[in-house]
Amino acid sequence: MFAWKTDKIEKYRSKGRIAAALIASAVGGALTGVCSLTIATGSQPRAMFDSYFTNPWILALNLAVPVVLALFFTLLTNRAWIAWLLTNLVVMLPTVVSFFKVEFRGDPLCAEDLTLVTESKKMLETYKLFWDDRFGFYLAILAVGTLALALFFRGRFRRAAPRLIAALVLAIACAAASPLYTSAEIYDVKTSNTALINPYSENDQFISKGFVYPFLHTIKDAFHPAPDGYDASGAKAALDAYTDEEIPADKRVNVVAVMLEAYNDFSRFENLHFVRDVYGKYRELEAMGYAGTLMTDVFAGDTRVSEREFLTGLPYARIDKFVAPSNSYVWYFRENGYHTTGSHPCYAWFYNRKNINKNLGFAEYFFSENYFAERTWNDITYDAAYFPMLYELYESRDRSVPYFSYNITYQGHGPYEADNPYYTEPYVENGGWSEASQTILNNYLNAQAETTEMLYDFATQMLATDEPVVLVFFGDHKPWMGNGDSVYHELGINIDRSTDEGFRNYYSTRYLILANDAAKRVTGSDFRGEGETISASFLMNKVFELCGWRGSAYMQFTTAQMQKTPVVHRSFDLRSDDYRLYDDVTYYYRKNFVYES
Repeated sequence: MFAWKTDKIEKYRSKGRIAAALIASAVGGALTGVCSLTIATGSQPRAMFDSYFTNPWILALNLAVPVVLALFFTLLTNRAWIAWLLTNLVVMLPTVVSFFKVEFRGDPLCAEDLTLVTESKKMLETYKLFWDDRFGFYLAILAVGTLALALFFRGRFRRAAPRLIAALVLAIACAAASPLYTSAEIYDVKTSNTALINPYSENDQFISKGFVYPFLHTIKDAFHPAPDGYDASGAKAALDAYTDEEIPADKRVNVVAVMLEAYNDFSRFENLHFVRDVYGKYRELEAMGYAGTLMTDVFAGDTRVSEREFLTGLPYARIDKFVAPSNSYVWYFRENGYHTTGSHPCYAWFYNRKNINKNLGFAEYFFSENYFAERTWNDITYDAAYFPMLYELYESRDRSVPYFSYNITYQGHGPYEADNPYYTEPYVENGGWSEASQTILNNYLNAQAETTEMLYDFATQMLATDEPVVLVFFGDHKPWMGNGDSVYHELGINIDRSTDEGFRNYYSTRYLILANDAAKRVTGSDFRGEGETISASFLMNKVFELCGWRGSAYMQFTTAQMQKTPVVHRSFDLRSDDYRLYDDVTYYYRKNFVYES
């Protein structure tokens, strides 16, 4: 009888020790989460760390993962102290890696980075690691926690089955909760924490949400599934049917491209009656060159899509974060001896151009932080100063090598104010529209008028130069015109994408290719005429065609596709017969880097 009671008491004590070990593991997991948050702030002020605790969503989503991991590893190993070490390895190692990645490159660790082992080694060789006092604080906690769990929380399951079943149940529960980490609404709204950051910076947004949670949120973007029925061997064979061709030495010309922010010729809309000229000089330039309609994949924003479609020749479905060196026409120019450069008179973090442009093959790139701000004393440089500086950059280039430059304006970026006119006189007659719509429209046109003037001056200067140069100008997308596209509707502009007219009005901009006399002589092309309507991903093909260059195997393949289907759009079914091979080849090309970085 006494032995039975003793055994029963021991069972209760054993369960108590197990419960204590599990509770201690959970507390340890939460402490690991807090340590991760202290380091996740990087060089941000202490206020950033404090801000995590003011948003229960941020706190819960960051701490839940290490807590669950600690419990899972405790159930799996039957040792609380081992579980604590494993949890810290899984959580803190990537946290510290992200800390250094932010310090060295300006962007945090995302899930896709875990596939880039070679690139990570190169980064470690390039940068010198340093000590941060927070590391010492964390290591002290790690040591004390390990000793405490090993000495005082030694409860263990006697049988494996219960703890393994519990671990399985916990894993299933985690899978069920995964939508919390992939939800766009939770990321954009519930965990919004913008008081201390620039809300337009993706990297700042990441840091403002801690590390564990935003890192897990990037998993959904890390995988780029192959198209249904993808045929890798067929895609490779399609590319192998062509041979990479160099730019002939006697046909090499300098190429300067400028993507114009939200630049569109609104005088093409017949129901707008202009009383002040905005686009006259632009139409003069079109009459001097080769111009056509460009079909973009975006509207009123997401400039990066049009930009990277032009630079890579990839369609919308293949435009992603470019976290590693990626095939592009920039690399092709570079391989052909061109100096690859460019500029954007705004922040380097915008669309993470600072890092992505390197991966696309740019040898150098000028931003506000490393060029424009110190010369204009402004964070953003507008066109009146920007275009003359573009000309100066061109004139100061190394003339011993050919030159490829891709540039992006900022002027004309929306939204445009509805109650504060920046113009003295309106540019269009008021067709009975609201005052807000009239102000938005004319504020936009006011910016465009100056862009047109500066663009014309820049183009005429460049065309007067002696060395061969080809100019490429295009708009990235239609402008924002009121919430819910209210101004378009009020102006009577059809943007109903179910109709052909509305689809074109919604997605179209213009492109213009010009060449000076020297470039015309070198290439044997007059660079004149009305071009066909093409996708942004085919614009570089058109440049090469006019220059008489065949280009890379990929360029030749996509040129053949352009001749069959000059518009490839995000709304099209790329698994249809007309596009299936193209879809496979672009996926294959995106996944297999062919240049020397």
